[in-house]
Amino acid sequence: MVVVLRIVNGYSPEYLLKEVATGRENYYTGAVAEGEPPGRWWGAGAEKLGLSGLVEADDMRAVYERFLDPRDTAFGDRSRWDEAGTLGHTGRRYPSEDEIYAEALEREPDASAERRAELRTEAGRSARHNVAFYDATFSVQKSVTLLHTAFEAREVAARGTGDEQTAAAWGEFRKAVEDAIWAGNNAALALLQDEAGYTRVGRHGGAAGRYADAHAFTVASFFQHDSRDRDPQLHIHNTILNRVEGPDGVWRTVDGRSLHRWRPAAAAVAERTTEERITASLGMLLATRPDGKAREVVGVSAEAMGLISTRRHKVTAKTTELVEAFEARYGHAPNGYQLERLAQQATLATRASKSHDGETREQLLDRVAARMDAEIGGGLAGIADAALAARPGQMEPAQWSPAEVISVALDEVQRSRSSWERPDLIRALNSALPDHLGISDGAQITKLLDTLADEAMTSDLVKLKTQRPAAEFEPDVYKLANGASAFEAPGGALYATAAHVHTERLLAGAAGACDGARMAESSIERFMAGLGAQGTRLGAAQEAAIRGVLGSGARVETLVGPPGTGKSFTVGTLARAWTDPELTGGHMRRVFGLATAQAATEILAGEGLAARNIAAWLATQQRLADGRPRDDADLGFRLGSDDIVVVDESAMTDTPALAAIHAHVDAAGAKLLLVGDPRQLAAVGAGGGMDLISKAGGARYELNEARRFQHAWEREASLRLREGDTEVLDEYHRRGRLLDCGDLTAAEESAARAWLGDTLDGKASLLLVDTNEQADRLSAQLRAQLVDLGLVTETGVRLGRTGAFAGVGDVVEARAIGHTLVGYQGNRRGPHTRERFRVLGVRADGGLDVTTDLTHSPTGPDGAAGADGAGRMVLSPRFVAEDLALGYAGTRYCGQGATVQTSHSVFTDRTDHAAGLVGMTRGTEANTAHVATVTALPDRADGSTDHQLHRSPKAVLAAALDTAEPDRSALTVAEESADWAGSVATAAELFAAAAHDASVLRTSAWLDRLTDTEVLTASQRDQLAAEDAASSLTRILRRAEVAGTDPYTALRDTITAQPLTGARNLTNVIHARLRDRRRFQPQVSTWAARVPQLDDPQMSRYLDHLAGHLGRVSQIGGPGCAMLDRCRVPLS
Repeated sequence: MVVVLRIVNGYSPEYLLKEVATGRENYYTGAVAEGEPPGRWWGAGAEKLGLSGLVEADDMRAVYERFLDPRDTAFGDRSRWDEAGTLGHTGRRYPSEDEIYAEALEREPDASAERRAELRTEAGRSARHNVAFYDATFSVQKSVTLLHTAFEAREVAARGTGDEQTAAAWGEFRKAVEDAIWAGNNAALALLQDEAGYTRVGRHGGAAGRYADAHAFTVASFFQHDSRDRDPQLHIHNTILNRVEGPDGVWRTVDGRSLHRWRPAAAAVAERTTEERITASLGMLLATRPDGKAREVVGVSAEAMGLISTRRHKVTAKTTELVEAFEARYGHAPNGYQLERLAQQATLATRASKSHDGETREQLLDRVAARMDAEIGGGLAGIADAALAARPGQMEPAQWSPAEVISVALDEVQRSRSSWERPDLIRALNSALPDHLGISDGAQITKLLDTLADEAMTSDLVKLKTQRPAAEFEPDVYKLANGASAFEAPGGALYATAAHVHTERLLAGAAGACDGARMAESSIERFMAGLGAQGTRLGAAQEAAIRGVLGSGARVETLVGPPGTGKSFTVGTLARAWTDPELTGGHMRRVFGLATAQAATEILAGEGLAARNIAAWLATQQRLADGRPRDDADLGFRLGSDDIVVVDESAMTDTPALAAIHAHVDAAGAKLLLVGDPRQLAAVGAGGGMDLISKAGGARYELNEARRFQHAWEREASLRLREGDTEVLDEYHRRGRLLDCGDLTAAEESAARAWLGDTLDGKASLLLVDTNEQADRLSAQLRAQLVDLGLVTETGVRLGRTGAFAGVGDVVEARAIGHTLVGYQGNRRGPHTRERFRVLGVRADGGLDVTTDLTHSPTGPDGAAGADGAGRMVLSPRFVAEDLALGYAGTRYCGQGATVQTSHSVFTDRTDHAAGLVGMTRGTEANTAHVATVTALPDRADGSTDHQLHRSPKAVLAAALDTAEPDRSALTVAEESADWAGSVATAAELFAAAAHDASVLRTSAWLDRLTDTEVLTASQRDQLAAEDAASSLTRILRRAEVAGTDPYTALRDTITAQPLTGARNLTNVIHARLRDRRRFQPQVSTWAARVPQLDDPQMSRYLDHLAGHLGRVSQIGGPGCAMLDRCRVPLS
């Protein structure tokens, strides 16, 4: 859904505090305010600390920057802050990358140049900041923002005429919207506090890390009206303090992973509560949009929402003139909306038929200003009236079936990913519910979604995580308040529907069948000899794959090809052999090519395969199965037992689609060949199918020789990059392929500049980024430069999807399939998603004449160059307005499968391994990473450059390589979980941690007993407590116990043997005496004998069962013991 709940790390609250103090002028409504409203305290933690009402700036600085305890008497006096107590530790001062590197060089002064490069990369990966808070920002959809803006405009207008009564009425409408947003926001916070309110204790990263209840958040919430571009965008920043009190009274950090895990559920509750409150208080209905992505206020049109849509324009020279004149005439810079209209005016001003000849600059500006006043001023009044007029007279809650909602939700969540968690299900349940429930209380909405989730969990689901050893015997001390295991991440259990798991099992099982068609060995040899005679040189892996597919008879096979290893060429070569009648004895054999993306389909067609995209092919097969072929083209795709169906980029194909393809292929007795690379971009939906099949024991081939790249070093480096080898980054860095660009804006500008230079030099080049928003922004900037260079015309049509303009010479990209354009104006077909075109002409109705030939460019600003009919197409005005964008930059999905001369990719801390691999392997001549090495909050809530984090470009890419992991199927997740739960290492670590925890409590009790019997004085016991003696002494006492010595007797005798008078550190003295008295050598040979003697029956039973499990799967001195030593956990 469009409603957003984003959670990012926060370092300083100054940005939010500054906005409160800064004056806010809303150009849309005429409202002038004393800045954004002050923040509000929220949460059980804030209440416990005595923080309530509005946020005072100094209070927030004290709590969020210094973690001072507001209950301390020194808290209210800034001069005494150094005396005040704190909420746990105040955070460490982390060294910078340069400081870490300098320390490493001190340790290794003789390090070689290669070692120094490694140390620099390691230093960059280690650099970090203290996280002061988590900024959970709740943003509402455009129609709600526009509704609020319209009400405010009417309120301001009425107050301007002195009509206070009318102004107050409109003010009540405005406040009702704000109250609804607050209600949704606070309901989301309540869910996060209840479901994600945990801290972590123990050693995480292994099996023994635990979670502890911490359901008392301290939150300062700030309501803000505007985006960074000062366009209306209602949102609330919720700064969740990164300190919570655990059940033991100790303040620790918040478990951030739990916050992120539960974010989808919190967003669903915020969205639903806000919408239901608007309906309850204003009588307005919110209805699901046709695209299903959000519910919008009925009566607020899409055109109206476009008035306040944020646009970022790289202005052309003509626009710059108008902007400067605007500032001179009106005394302020244009806001986002005004800049958009000025850019539009600049575009329209160059059209041939001008209706305002002789118009002065001042007259032009006044005319534009009048138009904006009409659109925004009068438009907002009309929007308010239209929304109120659209209210239904009487609304009854929709009738709905829980079973149907659960069924739809389970289908949606399973289609989106192969394995999912409870918060994902809650999000899907909210989407499946009808638009109006008649429930406006956030707590009731949360309970409804929770109840539906509970009921859904009783459906036919498969829990993919295997229970850890002895989980059913865990003592109460290892239980959370809700009864769940403290070892399990809250809400982290993974599920899949039984139907999906069954589908995966069918695919995995199909890999072993070998009764398919095959080519005679003599024919294969004849074909190979012919290739040699023609001068075609195959790599060893390519030849092995071709021989294998031709002669194996396997019904399902996989061909894994890293980037640039010649997958398409290999497939094309084997297709030539398979379809050659001279090699098949005259039998007709065919090879069909399928791919998710149309671009990949066209590559297959170029290799001689009969190719279609997967959706179209499945529809064709279904028509054939139903006995209703549409035409002869359908009949040409009827499968036979001698056919091969190739699925290219199959790692991008979701599992249900793979299963459907296999079902048709299997029914025909044909062969299925899955081609792709699980390390590259994965399926948008439930993926992991190709990786599952490739590891299921069937025929599998892997190409291992990179051929795409001109430079020999890059061929080897690309393969190492795919494997996640961080050391190869030194090679890329030495070759000038990793550029330190500073912040994101600088990185984008660097990549765009390099792309433009290569393009102007006549090279085929790609510009790749993380998101569509980035692509749209860079494309608009590049268009402006191309206009100024005279390479494309400024005159054009507006692309409604992004707000940019396109004219003759521009490259545009379809963002949807244009089914309705087949036959339109003589089109032979419609555009495909992500297909790019060059604009040949602009039509009077707003349509475009385009060509798929991107090498074609206009001869001049009138675009008078011709083009042949090949690839020509006409895009309708509606398609241009709704589904077209500029195509100079794209996401990595645009790049997958492409081969160009140069590639320029923007890397950020959000770029993962798969996306980065695509970006760094598209170009034959060069692939360059333009790296954003300075990171901060996207909203600049970090407050100052002091809180920015700089990493080297190698460190940023190394972090991306750390995410190298193929998309996993549900069965793979389950298998990995079972392996982990059944391993010796897991059980041994659990045993060691539990034995240590119990022994620490036992040692503490012994020290109390020795105090009660006056072996220790009360002051000595207090000193030992301050020194955390129980924890320090436990290890050596456990060694004594395992060595056959009674640990209590050893402790008592050691203390009584010599006086402790005068000892500065009692713990160290006792420990040294225990150590010096004798060396404790283990005398036991079983895990059961290592169980400590305890008075706690629950813990004893738990340890007994863990020891029994370990006894069955390992032996003393085996791998479990080695693991314990590596992890530094006490075996004893």
